[in-house]
Amino acid sequence: MSNDPDPGSRYRTAIGQTIAACRAERGWSLRACAETSGISLAYLSELEHGQKEPSGATLEQLSRAFNVPLADLLRLIADRLELPQPPPEIPTEGLDHAEIEQIAEFAEWLRWKKGR
Repeated sequence: MSNDPDPGSRYRTAIGQTIAACRAERGWSLRACAETSGISLAYLSELEHGQKEPSGATLEQLSRAFNVPLADLLRLIADRLELPQPPPEIPTEGLDHAEIEQIAEFAEWLRWKKGR
């Protein structure tokens, strides 16, 4: 059993990062994405920051706005959940996925080396 005081945070973070990445790929501002999806600007911001967990209906609205099947959007979220995770005390904001993966791999190597 995990000692994580907020076990859903990793899931919410993956959703938020996926939404932000899809939005950035299209060159949309947060406001443009909110208008296109029909989701309020404030709520969309909270989703991207991992502060809220969207309903299935909200994810469907986003998939329609991004013009991707819902299954593909869910797959993108799942792919983020499968990425190695750096230790939580290492700040990763502003880093791309390759950089975060490198940090996580290095952290795993350090844990392995320490346990030898």
